[in-house]
Amino acid sequence: MRDDLKQPVPDTQSHTVESVLAIAKHPIHPMLVTFPIAFLSMVVITDVLFLWLGAPFWAELSFWLNVGGLGFGVLAGIVGTIDMMSIRVVRRHVSAWNHFIVAVMVLAMAALGVWLRLPGHAEAVWPWGLLSSATMAVLVGVAGWLGGTLSFRHGVGVYGDGETDAQNGRDAVEKPPAE
Repeated sequence: MRDDLKQPVPDTQSHTVESVLAIAKHPIHPMLVTFPIAFLSMVVITDVLFLWLGAPFWAELSFWLNVGGLGFGVLAGIVGTIDMMSIRVVRRHVSAWNHFIVAVMVLAMAALGVWLRLPGHAEAVWPWGLLSSATMAVLVGVAGWLGGTLSFRHGVGVYGDGETDAQNGRDAVEKPPAE
């Protein structure tokens, strides 16, 4: 296999791929994705509650969770895309591209959910609203899993452990840029 097609392997066990968009070394993308994950995962729950209880409140809540999840998802997607395109080593990870593609699918499903629910929140729940929200919840789980793989396995979006770097002879302050 050609060397340029192999997955990049870090020199140490510490996480060294810092995010480009960060506040005091805290990456912005993981901070933002918590909102669309929470909002979009709950849409299927509120759809089921509407169908079970028949209270229009749950259909209305589904709509607003969908809108909020789409809005925060677009914002998190912009930040994540900037990070991905700014750091060459991240673009070389298959997990990064898979995460990107599934996240775009989540946003497409969220946009579909808003479009379906816009004319009538309660009328849209059965069957297409429930089907789209269930599909979206599965995709949110897959995107979250892939994002977790990037952070926890490949160390993307986190800064290095200074103690581990010092033990391996690397200066924690003067690390080379991640490219």
